[in-house]
Amino acid sequence: MRISKKQLIEHLSNKMTNQDIANIYGITFQKVIQLIKKYNLNPNELRKVNKYTVYLHLLNGEVVYVGSGVWYRCRRHTNRRNSEHKQLMQDGKIEYKFVGEFEREEDARNYEMKLITKYKNLGKAKFNKIQSKKDKKVHK
Repeated sequence: MRISKKQLIEHLSNKMTNQDIANIYGITFQKVIQLIKKYNLNPNELRKVNKYTVYLHLLNGEVVYVGSGVWYRCRRHTNRRNSEHKQLMQDGKIEYKFVGEFEREEDARNYEMKLITKYKNLGKAKFNKIQSKKDKKVHK
């Protein structure tokens, strides 16, 4: 399956990794890199890697986790404390949705805490623990 420049721009703008894109099209991540070069794209600019993001993890359309950090953090399963959450991510059952981008990490963290409280009050975000801001570890 061939990836158009428009599709590649959309995937990169949605902060997808090269491996994620490769998996969709049944190609290698190296081929994705070749296409990025061919189309003369700047993936860092398209992914807005200098921004702090707030994201949701969804399982069957329901919010199970709210997180924040740099653009690729939402897809990392290695830093998850909850083994069920980690396994769902490894099995590819978690969907990712970015809900905010911020210049300042503090702004992203504040929005994250607001959303955690909102979803916890709705009986969702089961993989989040409520933490005070000072207890929150820095995610990079």
